[in-house]
Amino acid sequence: MMTRWDPGTSNSTKRRHDRTAPRVTPTVLLGTVALEPNRWGTIDRSGAATIDLAALLPHIAATGFDGLEVWDRHLTQASATDAERLIDGPLPLTVFNSYVGFDDPDPTARNEVAAWVARARSRGVKFNVGNDPASAERYAERIAAWLEVLPPGVAVLCECHAGISIAEEPAVAATIFAAAGPADRVQAIVHTHEEPDHLRARFDAYGERITHVHVNFLDAHAGGAPALTEKRDELVQKVELLDSLGYRGSWTIEFVRGLLTDNDHPELLLDQATHDLAALREVLEEHPA
Repeated sequence: MMTRWDPGTSNSTKRRHDRTAPRVTPTVLLGTVALEPNRWGTIDRSGAATIDLAALLPHIAATGFDGLEVWDRHLTQASATDAERLIDGPLPLTVFNSYVGFDDPDPTARNEVAAWVARARSRGVKFNVGNDPASAERYAERIAAWLEVLPPGVAVLCECHAGISIAEEPAVAATIFAAAGPADRVQAIVHTHEEPDHLRARFDAYGERITHVHVNFLDAHAGGAPALTEKRDELVQKVELLDSLGYRGSWTIEFVRGLLTDNDHPELLLDQATHDLAALREVLEEHPA
């Protein structure tokens, strides 16, 4: 089983044309944002982390996740001792979940993220460019400059988030990525809740760069998330679609049932994430991607 995500080995285009390529057990990460009741600033408007992630590590390590997609504030706002416990803990901090901006020409904040990525020994760092259509070229330039200060081999993973980033448009994202850097360094994330046509368009535009999936069926209007067992048919359809598009990357359980309810507590959320992990692994084994 892979226990460390390697962005350099998840080239979906190569595997798309080689259907005999050996399959490996997919890497599945836990997004620590799933455990954070203040993920959207509903408890503390500053957005500060409210849970002690280091204290939860032994429980998380027992679940079977291969690593963590660590919410930046769970690490950067931890005490020095707890930060070291997280970095040297039983699970790798495989992806650093960053919210750093790309509209500011000053690179200071982005350089600080790069320093944390190096310290955490992460293999990938999530990001989003901004929403200014006139800034596409500048975003690409700032991503390229960021690559220069990130550790060699670390991939930047564009979430291309709908509603907040011009990269939600596949053609725009493809242009930014091509200008920013090669496919082994500039990569992208897709989501299980995306519409099939949008997923196809993203793979058509830059499929060789798509190396990671955020697993969630968050209902933005209802303000909740279902258990994966409740969405099994849709999950199967998405896994099969991703397989048909040549996807062979890694996965993160991003949001789980219980958020924004009376069960929005880390222990209960972790229990649900563990059930979701089992459901996802079952589908991936039955419908390998």
